[in-house]
Amino acid sequence: MKKYLVILAFLTGCPTPKPVPSMDGGPAPAPTVADGGSAPSITPSALPPAASGRVLTIKSECEQPIWIQQQGHTGAPAVVPLTKGKSTTYAIPDAGLPSVRYWVKAGCDASGNNCTMGQSSPPCPPAGCAPPVDSKLEATWGCTLADPTKCAMTAQGHPVGNTFWNSSAVDGFTLPYNIFVSQSATGCTNVECAELDQKQCPADEDLSQGLTKKWPADAKVDLHVQGEPNACFSPCMALGYPTFGGKGIQPPQSDQDAMYCCPTPPVSPTQCSSGPVVKTKYVAAVHKMCNKTAYAYAYDDAAGLRQCDPKVEVTMTFCPGIPAAK
Repeated sequence: MKKYLVILAFLTGCPTPKPVPSMDGGPAPAPTVADGGSAPSITPSALPPAASGRVLTIKSECEQPIWIQQQGHTGAPAVVPLTKGKSTTYAIPDAGLPSVRYWVKAGCDASGNNCTMGQSSPPCPPAGCAPPVDSKLEATWGCTLADPTKCAMTAQGHPVGNTFWNSSAVDGFTLPYNIFVSQSATGCTNVECAELDQKQCPADEDLSQGLTKKWPADAKVDLHVQGEPNACFSPCMALGYPTFGGKGIQPPQSDQDAMYCCPTPPVSPTQCSSGPVVKTKYVAAVHKMCNKTAYAYAYDDAAGLRQCDPKVEVTMTFCPGIPAAK
């Protein structure tokens, strides 16, 4: 999987050209809203179910309505509304599905847009899209076909094999969540981010250590996203995003933010994992709130990356209320 992407807002046409570290983003499968309720009316498009029956399920236990946005899956609705107790399922094609991204939005209009949280992709409001700090799931779903020549291809031109997925706070976070997997195996474990809390978002983060020198103006950076009370910047995103309270430093290879964004080059994985980003209050808070089960910085692979059997099924619950089972 690629270690770096241009941030989601730029990928989808919103106004910011800054590349920051993140995991693969992209396509998704076809959602259907289940369990009744009174969410705003959005009709999912019907896609043929996979022969294997594999699905991703996303549930809501949030008191307020939420919307699930997906990026890149042909034939699937871009956004699906969920009220408390509702769920939506995404059928995973047997051929696999590379580069999928799902994230949570809130405070949206009837179309699932113009949201007060999570509007990090078009249609962008007049002030521009919000930073892509969303609580999210990113995955490349594996191929279950016996003939690998019929499997979906990655962007690098390789057949999809196993399922790779992660839950990344490399850009930031919003609502709390858990992710359960249908199998328990080495490298394919649950994510425990039910304790995510905006009260733990640092307001005085020291981001002053540059690649070659100190930057005193960055010794006390507020990571709260201005205008989104439920959103927290990561150190890299706070330095790089040009609006919503970000400092707008470009590009992430600059001396000022390289050690927090960890682009390679100039920063090696070893430099990153032993550098100032791992000592930040933000990384410590994410590791504590997610029990070291989610990415908190670019090379946090031991905490965040999952490699699973391609038949794995995944359930993500927002606002779950209780930690994931050990």
